[in-house]
Parts: sequence; structure tokens; C-alpha cells
Amino acid sequence: MAENTGEKQRGKPFKPGQSGNPAGKPPGAKNKATIMAQALFDGEAEILTRTIIEFAKKGDMQALKICIDRLCPPMKAQAAPVQVEIPESDKISDMANAFIRAAAEGKLPPDVAAQLVSAVGTLARVVEIDELKERLTALETAVGRN
Repeated sequence: MAENTGEKQRGKPFKPGQSGNPAGKPPGAKNKATIMAQALFDGEAEILTRTIIEFAKKGDMQALKICIDRLCPPMKAQAAPVQVEIPESDKISDMANAFIRAAAEGKLPPDVAAQLVSAVGTLARVVEIDELKERLTALETAVGRN
């Protein structure tokens, strides 16, 4: 029967926050699969690109999609700051409606309006939780007095 001693058991060989390889993987190092794939394509990129373009010209929709995706990358959301008026109402629904209205009128990009409406929804849940907490505290206080 093996003894269960500290010297014979490996346990946790490294101190917290210290890995077995402190230097880690060097920046820019590629894995073996990437290196092998690059070796396969070395010298073939021009021929492959020309072939895809020829297929696209002949009407191959997949080849055409590849070409278009390379020529026209997907549009990204607008990074410019946007101003929108928030109603001074206490109703959360008024805020959401203001954002939807601003998007419908073209004053606010639809993706930004969607993000703002989502934020309003989160705010509504927070308010609801606060109200439930207050009601629960009031009930507990009322029950405690009896």
C-alpha cells in the first residue's frame, strides 16, 4: 500500500499566479496547422485568386461572394456621437418611445436606437427589482410589528 506523504505526491507544483512556462507563447507565434496551411498555399495564392475571379465572372455565386466580401468589407456601426432628446417624464416607456421615434424620423441610427431601447429595458428591470425590494421590506416590517 502506497504511503500518502507530501513528498511523494505532486499536488500543486506552482505557486498561485505562476505558470509552468512564465515566458509563455511568444507574440506572433503560429501553431503547426497554420504553418502547414501557409506552406500549402505558398506560391499558389495568385493562381487561386485568379481562378476564383474567373469562376465569379462565369456566374459562380460562391466565387462572386468571396470576391465581393474581399472587395467590400461589411459596414460597421457609426462611431460618431449622436444627440437625442430624452423626455423629462418619469415613465420608462416614454424614454423607449423617444428612441424609437428618433430612429423612425432618421435622427438616430437604428442600431443605436436598439441599443438604447435595450438599455431602457435593463433600467426597467432594475427599477422593478428596487420596487419589489421596498415592498418586501415593508411587508417584513408590518409582519414584525404584529
